Amino acid sequence: MVTHLAQRLELPDGYTARPYAGASDHPAMTDVLASYREHVGDPEMPTVEQLDVTYGHLHRSDAASDIAIVELDGTMVGYSRTEVEDLGTGVRDLVLFSPTRPEHLGEDLFVALVAGQEAHLSTVIVDPDVERRFRSYAAHPSPGARPTVEAGFAEAAWLESLGYVATEWGATLLRADLEDIPDLALPDGVEVRPVEPEQVRPIVEAHFEAFRGEWDFIEPTVADIDEAIDDPLADPSLWKVAWAGDQVVGQVKPFINEAENAERGYRRGYTEYISTHRDWRNRGIAGALLAMSLRELRQRGMTEAALGADTNNPGGSFHLYQRLGFVPQGFEAVYTKPAS
Repeated sequence: MVTHLAQRLELPDGYTARPYAGASDHPAMTDVLASYREHVGDPEMPTVEQLDVTYGHLHRSDAASDIAIVELDGTMVGYSRTEVEDLGTGVRDLVLFSPTRPEHLGEDLFVALVAGQEAHLSTVIVDPDVERRFRSYAAHPSPGARPTVEAGFAEAAWLESLGYVATEWGATLLRADLEDIPDLALPDGVEVRPVEPEQVRPIVEAHFEAFRGEWDFIEPTVADIDEAIDDPLADPSLWKVAWAGDQVVGQVKPFINEAENAERGYRRGYTEYISTHRDWRNRGIAGALLAMSLRELRQRGMTEAALGADTNNPGGSFHLYQRLGFVPQGFEAVYTKPAS
């Protein structure tokens, strides 16, 4: 008999866990995730429609057993989801994810959620040829710095006290204005064309393929491709896709979250989903497409732009973004620990 994640969570007094009820939970989950992201310095505000799509394409988690809703006095204060990701390198990541309302982010609850998720993930079938490790994420001061509770990085400090080690870092970057955008040229033989409906799937597939061989690459499934295509914020009219003949050689897929802009009082566009075909890297394609994207966002009435980046991307994108006027606003560490 399968044990539900909610049964694994031995929570502090007053807190209870129950199974996920499906789409009816999404409005409260969206609110929890939005407040949690804002607290840890991630500016992007989720929408209910995005959660509908994400959980509609869920395939590395079992909605019937791997999602638990955390409540206090009948009100959702957080939720947990575990998933299993095979990296194709002999490593299987057992992923913990527990966004929690900031006012409930205490050590007792946090440690209980980690312990329960680890216990649940430990039931994943052991393969002697595959290394299993737990993986989680936490806001972090910066690569090389030491997180402390006093400095506002409690979750990172708590994970380290539980034996987790930071192995990779991502950053959130902001371009506070859309002025002085450089005019960068594409290489000879490369052009940007308007996206036709029949090109959307090949473009998304090319984006996944561009990251093959990187530290977190997972072989994409049909569900992964469909989830990206069905994203309610996806707007192919904004996309800047570079072609060399019939081959996609680079892309930036900007989007605008109007609900976030209305809620937070700014006019922000996101220049995300940036990739370059490995045979075309270091030829100026990403920079040229990003500059085009910034101009497009300005034409759409935006006044600032944000993006997220891996700080040690092999193509040097983190430094490229800073040269184009983006400034780091915060960091997130990837934490791992061997799973016995």
